[in-house]
Amino acid sequence: MKIILVFIFSLSQLGYSQCLPEISILTCSPGDKVYSVFGHSAIRITNKERSIDYVYNFGMFDFDTPNFTLKFVKGKLSYYLGIQNTANFIQLYTNENRLVLEQKLNLTKEEKSKIITNLNYLYQPENRYYLYSFLEKNCSTEIRDLLSEAGTNFSNQEIEESNRELINSHLKRNLWLRFGTNLMLGKSLDKKSDNYQRMFLPFYLKEEIANSYINGKPLVKSEQVLNSIENNKKNDLVNWFSPLLIFSLLLLIFLLWSPKPVELIICLLTGGIGLVLSLMWLFSEHPEVKNNLNVIWCNPLYLIYIPLVIKNRSHIILASALFITLISTIFIWIFNVQSFDIAVIPILIILGIINFKQLNRIGFSNLHKLPYKMIINFLIPSPSS
Repeated sequence: MKIILVFIFSLSQLGYSQCLPEISILTCSPGDKVYSVFGHSAIRITNKERSIDYVYNFGMFDFDTPNFTLKFVKGKLSYYLGIQNTANFIQLYTNENRLVLEQKLNLTKEEKSKIITNLNYLYQPENRYYLYSFLEKNCSTEIRDLLSEAGTNFSNQEIEESNRELINSHLKRNLWLRFGTNLMLGKSLDKKSDNYQRMFLPFYLKEEIANSYINGKPLVKSEQVLNSIENNKKNDLVNWFSPLLIFSLLLLIFLLWSPKPVELIICLLTGGIGLVLSLMWLFSEHPEVKNNLNVIWCNPLYLIYIPLVIKNRSHIILASALFITLISTIFIWIFNVQSFDIAVIPILIILGIINFKQLNRIGFSNLHKLPYKMIINFLIPSPSS
């Protein structure tokens, strides 16, 4: 701790000295752990004459935080800005077989002084903690904002990809994580992104920094890789056990053999997950999980099916309403209101079969009892007079 305090004091004096530091952006390649699959960004400050070489890391968090998972889901988990020795930082990522790329910035004395002053302000105990937001506030966006405040001219031109597509591009080798991520993220992720917004991902921050200017000059003056790693390319065999394959096999089995216990398990899982997604929509402070239309097909109402299936009973309105939700999901997908993971297709078919069985138990001759006008008026409200 004393070393860090001396380091901060030394930095505070650099703005008044001719002995200027080097400021670099470090980009770490993705790792195997869930929290590391998108890579990482940090700021390095070096001054050989003063033996200064430290990393400002906005991605610090404490796994031992009480109720860690619940706080993260609710958007209440505090991340913080920490300072690490650069050699230790690089060694940590080397041990995880992750490359560390350095971009040295082309800054004037005033620009360096402004960045260092802002970093020291953010490191103060009352300022260093922040609530993590996947799109708006993380290790990459904090660096982007610091560089913007120093005068970097970042483009905000719209791009063809949505934020969901940008995220999915990092999950090609982890299809189960991609499925879970797409299940949790709401329709706001399907809006077109732009060059500025996409810097919430470290790779795109690095890319934009390389192509940006600050006060009329290129922002980056040099790039180098700081470590070497083994080439451990993953075996693509893991993708054979993708959600799409597993759910398709489940659909095939369900078409041939679907006893009551299987229906109960599917209804329990679908309804239970739908309930969790609904609670996240209502109570989480993560804006990315709001307005999640996955709850239309992954509906908590499937939990009501459980006692009905056990007692061989059906409910005409419930069965019809859930059948309509599946059809609505298809139209939501077709008209790009929200994109769903392709692996949900066999799940939708399985749920359609379950609802069809419920309607068949009722007897299609009794479907005239369904209050269609009420449903149509709900889906297509008449114009007010």
